[in-house]
Amino acid sequence: MNEPQKADPSRLLELRAKIDAIDESVHRLLMQRAAVIDELIKVKGTAKNGAAFRPGREAEMMHRLAERHSGHLPVTAVEHLWREIISTFTALQAPFEVFASGEPTSAIETARFYFGFTVPVTLKPSPAEVVEAIETGGDDRLGVVDLQATSDPWWERLENAQVVARLPFFDVPGRPAASPALVIAPPLADPVPPEVACYAVKLPGPLADLGEAVDVVASLSSEDVTHALVASRLPQEALAAQLGGALDIRQIGGYAAPLAPQRS
Repeated sequence: MNEPQKADPSRLLELRAKIDAIDESVHRLLMQRAAVIDELIKVKGTAKNGAAFRPGREAEMMHRLAERHSGHLPVTAVEHLWREIISTFTALQAPFEVFASGEPTSAIETARFYFGFTVPVTLKPSPAEVVEAIETGGDDRLGVVDLQATSDPWWERLENAQVVARLPFFDVPGRPAASPALVIAPPLADPVPPEVACYAVKLPGPLADLGEAVDVVASLSSEDVTHALVASRLPQEALAAQLGGALDIRQIGGYAAPLAPQRS
């Protein structure tokens, strides 16, 4: 029977020294990033006219992250680290807080995965109360609504606030923080047209099969009326034609399309 091969002590020291050097470089780069943020604040000031959250820019960053990623390190682990960095530095520019709803453990897990541990998180009993917190608060609030806990058409309560992101962004089997959710926010400081638009829809009777071009995110029926939250890349006119006979259709924001990274 072969005996276990003994590790070369000098090689182990060499590898540990490399790890220490990499860790130091990462720390120095984070401090450099903080210094750049300080300059950015001096140039443009703290965000005042709209929420500081930048879902379009974050989606671009996540696409670049997925494109360059390789090896056996889970891409979702890198995503979590990156989002912690992004949220922390966003909060340095303009502090904000997050309100979440859903099953408590899942809701907190989702909020912390995407917005980190620097940002305060408050758990609300229902999506409607999350919407109320965003609608009645200032520009320094975001809401995370768990789509698995829909008991009323909360999306119809969105007036000033709007849907700005869909979670999870990386569609990876077995990933952490996998509960489907939407992020809502006050009007953004620098909005960009979303890839996928969200609509609050009222329809007479049950919801028919709308095909692959329309995603029914959530729906509830009462008194022969269906209240639905749908997402689609179709223009509103084309969506209205496909729905046919809709009592009401109103855009309530949108989001960057989730991504399914390929393993390499």
